Amino acid sequence: MAERDFYKVLGVPRTATDSEIRKAYRNLARKYHPDKNPGNAQAEEKFKAVSHASDVLLNKKKRALYDEFGETGLKEGFNADAFRQYRRGGGVGGAHTVTDFEDLLSGLRGAGGRAGGFGGFQDFMGGETVQELFRRGARQQRSRAADVVSEITLGFVEAMRGGEREIQLGIPGEPGPRQLKVRIPAGVKDGGQIRLRGQGLEGGDAVLKIHVEEHPLFAREGDDLLLSLPVTVGEAYFGAKVPVATLDGEVSLSVPKGAKSGSKLRLRGKGVPKAEGAGDLIVTLMVRLPEARDEEVDKLVRALEERYQGNVRGDIKL
Repeated sequence: MAERDFYKVLGVPRTATDSEIRKAYRNLARKYHPDKNPGNAQAEEKFKAVSHASDVLLNKKKRALYDEFGETGLKEGFNADAFRQYRRGGGVGGAHTVTDFEDLLSGLRGAGGRAGGFGGFQDFMGGETVQELFRRGARQQRSRAADVVSEITLGFVEAMRGGEREIQLGIPGEPGPRQLKVRIPAGVKDGGQIRLRGQGLEGGDAVLKIHVEEHPLFAREGDDLLLSLPVTVGEAYFGAKVPVATLDGEVSLSVPKGAKSGSKLRLRGKGVPKAEGAGDLIVTLMVRLPEARDEEVDKLVRALEERYQGNVRGDIKL
């Protein structure tokens, strides 16, 4: 396979700084991104090429190996010291020019695994057998696995009820976002996390940090939901059955006679869903006066005012 010049791919000199490489990558990635070039296979290949080139050149270890050995130095299991020894010994047969990793292995096998004082395939691979090499490669693959952290915003009701959501997850080094279906567990909390196994970088996990939007009427307190419910003067004085919205649908709430503003009523099992059952819905009654302001209302309110006995704030003391 022909060697690629990653510096030429990005259009930067071999002395380019990290900031110059990043700038070149951003410009080219923007130019060749699949979203801007739908159906253009050539642009897609160029996008992959600039992404791979920047991944190598922005990694100090990879860049050093590439500068010394070319793409051969980036191959899995490459032993730099053994390769330097091989080159000093003149290669297989004393005159073999290595242009690719497979060329070297082919030369070693053809020479019976020994040439110029060099010990052959196992020496080149650090004394490992092929089976050991593959096992070590698998371990290295796992060690490179990394979690990818992203964020997801849920509506209040969506977070309480749970369900499925389709998301786009960007993975470093991949040309475009992954389309994933995410199961939202019922009752997920603001600041909680959803872990998607194996959807991260090179086999790591994707971790979604949860942000739950506030609701204009409902609030959450532990496993309970809180609601301030307006009631009329008549409903509070005479008592009444009033409709209340819950996650399971509308239910009827009994307001007791003589209920005061600030009184709390509890609807059991109508709060936040959990593994077993659900929390409660705690309703705080808020007595609301009529919005109309006219002589008739003024007369009724004055008549009501005359019915109070004593100072309604008389018990408030420090």
